[in-house]
Amino acid sequence: MSYKNVDCETLQNWLENDQAVLVDVREQAEYDEVNIPQATLVPLGEICCDRLPASDKKIVIHCLKGGRGQKACDALLAENSGLELYNLQGGISAWIESGLPVEK
Repeated sequence: MSYKNVDCETLQNWLENDQAVLVDVREQAEYDEVNIPQATLVPLGEICCDRLPASDKKIVIHCLKGGRGQKACDALLAENSGLELYNLQGGISAWIESGLPVEK
């Protein structure tokens, strides 16, 4: 199985309806500066299935603009090809540009 991309509006809908968990694969300093409130931080260097939030929901990965998110999705799928994974298109940068809520 492969991962899919998801846009900010769809992700916001999923989060509001408790249909997805969000994983931020940026570094701690980036997360501390600004983050999406529902996101769980698991830096790319530490990404593995054991570090994901326990859930039967869709798993959405995000980073700053999407590149690290793609790497994280590839790494997770190499470990478990059955995951339902999504990469946030444009990362947190697109989320902010869309005017969606963040914590600073």
